[in-house]
Amino acid sequence: MKRCLIGIALVVAAVSLSAQQTAPAETPGAKVVAMVNGEAITAAELDRLWNRMGAKMRAQYDKEGNGKLRFLENYVGKRLLLQKAVKSDFQKTPAVQAELEAARESALFDIYVRDIVASQIVTEAMVRKFYDDHPADFMRPEQVRVRMIQIGTDKHSVQEARTLIGDVMKELYGVKTRSGNDPKAITQAFAAAAARVSEHASAASGGDLGWVDGSTLDPKLAEVAFAMKPGTVSGILETSAGMHLVLTQEQQAAAPEPFEVARPVIREYLLSANVQKVMEAVNRTTNELRASSKVTLHPENVN
Repeated sequence: MKRCLIGIALVVAAVSLSAQQTAPAETPGAKVVAMVNGEAITAAELDRLWNRMGAKMRAQYDKEGNGKLRFLENYVGKRLLLQKAVKSDFQKTPAVQAELEAARESALFDIYVRDIVASQIVTEAMVRKFYDDHPADFMRPEQVRVRMIQIGTDKHSVQEARTLIGDVMKELYGVKTRSGNDPKAITQAFAAAAARVSEHASAASGGDLGWVDGSTLDPKLAEVAFAMKPGTVSGILETSAGMHLVLTQEQQAAAPEPFEVARPVIREYLLSANVQKVMEAVNRTTNELRASSKVTLHPENVN
């Protein structure tokens, strides 16, 4: 009984929302996003790790733009430490093996409860009905795909930062003039300039912040980025972080989130709302299994 209660508590309170998102059996993400001492990290693996995080954690990474790249950089550090642990045979010690087995058993229990036992309580029909009944709750806000160049005023004076980014703006204006305002040429030039001079974490990806909504950008940057047409470069923008140039690359209007995207969020909510029923289902299942199994306790051996 106690083990059941602990398990279901873990399911509802500790298992992250994104852990419910099961990777497809075949993924197209075979491209390598990083090599760590000869070990490849593929785009598909990165997507699985990224999706396993809760929505709040992903939002923290996305706050400064290009969150998945920043997550990858952090994960590389984790992978290096894991490589060292494996190389030293640390994981082969009896104590570590016992911990790993306990963790494996706990994870299997929690996932089975979440995906199999709880499916009797929170059915797919319930999840779909909730989605259909609450369309306003699953609207994706207007988004833009943005690139940014940042010269920080922590390393330069305000005037120095303005001069440096002004030189970049003149360079991009020249590309715009020579290309006849070709969006592709402007984007390529902007990405190259970002990789060369930007002091933001996105520099390695050509300043690409990915798809963002207004809440994930500084308000001054968001106001300009959402107002510009795709392929347009802003003037110099000043924030507390420094001087910026912004390129609006693409735009997406507000639209409903697809059901498959909203599904894990809804299921977690419904599991939490029906936690008592899920606990009862767990206890009922374990009692049925116990009645049909051979179990012998030896209390005399319990210290």
